[in-house]
Amino acid sequence: MDINSFDYIKIDLSNELLINNIEKTYCLNNKHKTLEHVKKVAKTNMEIAKQYNLDEEKCYLAGLLHDISAIMKPNDMVDYVQFYGIDLDESEKKFPFLLHQQVSRIFAKDIFIINDLNILSAIECHTTLKSAPSKYDMALFVADKISWDQVGLPPFYDSVYAALSISLEFACLQYINYMLEKSLILHPHKWFLEAKQFLETT
Repeated sequence: MDINSFDYIKIDLSNELLINNIEKTYCLNNKHKTLEHVKKVAKTNMEIAKQYNLDEEKCYLAGLLHDISAIMKPNDMVDYVQFYGIDLDESEKKFPFLLHQQVSRIFAKDIFIINDLNILSAIECHTTLKSAPSKYDMALFVADKISWDQVGLPPFYDSVYAALSISLEFACLQYINYMLEKSLILHPHKWFLEAKQFLETT
């Protein structure tokens, strides 16, 4: 299933600079607010990269591309990921928007020719995380949470940000536990629960 199958999605890769093409894609599809969010996440992810000696360029690109799937309608995501042989989690069946992390990975690879597995993996699990996450996975997961797309700071900001000074693992666990303890997730994704179990044993 080619991206061109969706006639409402606009893609223009005419610019020589990858970052310009990515930003232009958000704008062409009227996702200006999403672009503001991903740029903020990309900047935060670079700051985390400096703290944990990760590749800053990779972290910036992961942040910029993590919500590129916003250009696709959530209801189309179900057919799209199934075409790629991805099995749906129960949470994704109930809330198809959760598929956006995996769709973003596909778009990053197929549209923008991103082949770096650190970037692709981080994009793929930026909402839920997953078991045995890499440093890049955890960095983007945390960056996305503390740079959310709503007004003001998130209620968990202080505890998660403070946990960053200890470890990425601890920061991720702080967020996961907060969301579960406050019953803020209607139907936890299996990756989310597997990440919690893994982090509690490391």
